[in-house]
Amino acid sequence: MSKHSNQSDRNSYSSLDARIFKSLRAYPELDSGLNRQFSFTPSSDLADILIVDSYENTARDKVNILISNEKFNDVLCISPSESAESIIKSLNLIIKGYSNSPRINKLKALEEQNALLSEANKGLVELYNLIESKNNQIQFLKNKLENIINSAGESIVEINESGEIIFANNKFTTITGYAKEQTERMNFLLLLESDKRTEFMEGLKALVGDTIGDISARLRKRDGEYIDIQGYMTLIKGKDIHYELIFQDISRKLQLEKQMKYLEEKAIVSGLSRHLSHNILNALTVAGGFLKKIKESGEQTDIMKHRWQIVDDKFKLIEEIITGYNDYTNVINLKYTDNLDIADFFHGLIRAVALKKFDKTFSAFLYNFPDHYEIDYTFRFTRSCRMEANKNFLKLGFCYIIKDTIRYFGDEPPMKFKITTEVLNGRFAISIYVDDLDVPQPVLETMCQPWNHNMLSQSFDYWGIVIASVIMEKHGGNLSIEKSNGGMKIIMLF
Repeated sequence: MSKHSNQSDRNSYSSLDARIFKSLRAYPELDSGLNRQFSFTPSSDLADILIVDSYENTARDKVNILISNEKFNDVLCISPSESAESIIKSLNLIIKGYSNSPRINKLKALEEQNALLSEANKGLVELYNLIESKNNQIQFLKNKLENIINSAGESIVEINESGEIIFANNKFTTITGYAKEQTERMNFLLLLESDKRTEFMEGLKALVGDTIGDISARLRKRDGEYIDIQGYMTLIKGKDIHYELIFQDISRKLQLEKQMKYLEEKAIVSGLSRHLSHNILNALTVAGGFLKKIKESGEQTDIMKHRWQIVDDKFKLIEEIITGYNDYTNVINLKYTDNLDIADFFHGLIRAVALKKFDKTFSAFLYNFPDHYEIDYTFRFTRSCRMEANKNFLKLGFCYIIKDTIRYFGDEPPMKFKITTEVLNGRFAISIYVDDLDVPQPVLETMCQPWNHNMLSQSFDYWGIVIASVIMEKHGGNLSIEKSNGGMKIIMLF
């Protein structure tokens, strides 16, 4: 390259608006090559772009180009293993692109015109980006405007045509968890759910003049969770096309609406269930009275006795299904009534059930509770464990487990249970084990699910265990059933 050619290139770059500072002591060849290509400021404070060989020499609010094999998230890194010519070409493109950017145009307009107030009609955010502290009055306006925008209850974000964030207020950083520095030049589109990005861009392109577009999307926070946002977007048209987005986090609002809808539906179902069960049980009582009279007036042969026994059994089954479903809907509306030492409560209950000396009148149909069972128990949980609870429902759930296990699996009485209280993963647990019981896996997988059975006839075979599972969930725990040592183990974990 001729001397005349080098001087011509250098002069072409000296007219660039970008001000450059370099410090490349570790790379003298590259340093010398850059001197032939660019003009440099004597101080890093005066520069827009820093080209350095040490991360410690980078600065905030500058375009930092680091010649290093190390990688940093907040600076542009170029490997020194590349040739000096290749690095100079890369720097040429970067500096030329920065010099032609909207940011440099704004700085130049600010320095040459000092007429920021004439741009006020572009909106608060646009005005804030243009103000650059040239005198006390402008600095006052800047501070005032910053306070107004950052104290807003909505997130205010300005993006360019490609979606890069030019400005974001404090509310945006608060709800997303990103720091101010992280939001600079972050692409807003990448924060949206992927299936909403095309729709969002189409909405931006549809904005003309003073039109306002709606925003309804889900936004990814720094921790990876998504929030629901709702608001509007407007076009800011000047030398460059920008868009202003103003929106709110409505996740809590949607959650409350969903919860209210759930509670409303639950109240309707529960009320209807109690109404229906009351009327059906009344009808059963009346029908049972008439059948009893018919039975007493008829011939009592062995065949008739067998048939009447079938009728009696079906009446009891219908009564048990209706009252069981009524218990289920009552459990859905469960409220805490007691502050219990949960371990002490269950130790007393297990002893009472094992001795068959417990009060069986607390449920509408547990008078059918069987007595052909044996219980061996071991209490390994010895510490106090207090919690808000409903002891009647806890008692109901435990007795349902024993009752339905016997009813569904107890072919040869008495059924033998081994019950242990212990610590599992730091939590209070009750393990109920039944020996020599081969339970099919499909049955195990659906025993705690009210509407997920292979056969409709199974729906009420272990309905009480379903109720017990809901009771555990209402108390912050869970019920699980698994195969264990040739038998079945039911675990109540609080």
